[in-house]
Amino acid sequence: MAALAPALAPRGSGPRAERRVVWRSRASSRRFATSPLPSARARVASASSDSSSVVSDPDGELVLVVGGAGRVGSRLVSRLAASGVRVRVLTRDPTSDAARTLADRHGDSVEIARGDVTDEDPTELVEAVRGCTRVVACFGAQRITSPLADAFARPGPHVTDPTHPAAVNFRGVARLAKIAADAGTVRRFVRVTGMSVGYHPANFIAVALNLVLSMTIRWQRAGENALRETAEASRRKAKNPSSTASGPPAPVMEYACVRPGNLLDGPRPPGSTVLIGHGRSHVPAGKVARDDVAECVFLCAFAPNCADATVGVAGAAVATGGVRAEMAWDPARGMHYRATEMDPRVLEGTDVAEMVLTGVEPDAEDERILEKTVPYEPFVAALAFLLAGVAAAIAKGAWAALRFAAGYLVGGA
Repeated sequence: MAALAPALAPRGSGPRAERRVVWRSRASSRRFATSPLPSARARVASASSDSSSVVSDPDGELVLVVGGAGRVGSRLVSRLAASGVRVRVLTRDPTSDAARTLADRHGDSVEIARGDVTDEDPTELVEAVRGCTRVVACFGAQRITSPLADAFARPGPHVTDPTHPAAVNFRGVARLAKIAADAGTVRRFVRVTGMSVGYHPANFIAVALNLVLSMTIRWQRAGENALRETAEASRRKAKNPSSTASGPPAPVMEYACVRPGNLLDGPRPPGSTVLIGHGRSHVPAGKVARDDVAECVFLCAFAPNCADATVGVAGAAVATGGVRAEMAWDPARGMHYRATEMDPRVLEGTDVAEMVLTGVEPDAEDERILEKTVPYEPFVAALAFLLAGVAAAIAKGAWAALRFAAGYLVGGA
């Protein structure tokens, strides 16, 4: 690693002002970490870009990848197999070209199983989870909003439609997490969602996606929260084991949630960087290569510091230097972009393993609670009414223009 130089900046005022350190490479401008002194030096010095060490016993691991035939899932399967880990891929169609390609490419190290998280009969899911030590859920559903059906149908599509985000991103995740916790062998469950799941419900991107895609962000977050609740129940159960239980105690099922930004199919563009944040830190949703996302998910499945953590991973076309652009408005300038300092918990660089292994921390208790308490519906309703009002005003103006044009033509005749 290149030599690192600290850039000290006081926060607050007075003798008790907290001093924080931003580590920068002398050979480049990339930002490695921001953390309180004096722990930053030790954390960065011990960083390693070799991520293979996170799997301490490959022969003892069996990872279930749900959605493993997808574009991120297939990359993750390859990464796991390359580390010597046995993989079981759950897919709705084991005969698909993608599933066959995985089986042919990896041979005995990958097995293909059939299952559907929306199936209320849990038999196939129970069999798929049996014997697994980790579960990764990298599937999801998006559905274009049907205004009349979503607003007025009773019961609504979120109840009756098995392809609805509520059925897949929420109930499917909750069902799979419960089965994994009950299996007694799963040590960590990783859920892959999206960067906008971490945005405030009033954020325009989250509101717009919810409005257009059948509240998909709401249901993604509900699925994350169902996983957190299941992991917490597993922890409570481990602390208070049943007096009638026999055999060795089941492991506590930890969780990790990974929220990628906009996804790129190709390799990471030259000159670009990767952004890694954790907890409720705001990571700009820049384009990130699926290979980098798969590496992040792989690390979150095994790294001790990623237990019970929420991780955002995105990209930047060029090194940001710890500054991001955001939209703002004021009476003098109107709508404009302004530069603002990046969240101090966001790391930037080109080594995903280094940033994840040194920069990610478990979610704080208050962060887990806040994830559950802010509703989406009022903001979506406000945007819907605003758009309806704009549409009505445009229609009224168009009608008035037509009437004026018609009167002008009649009068001229």
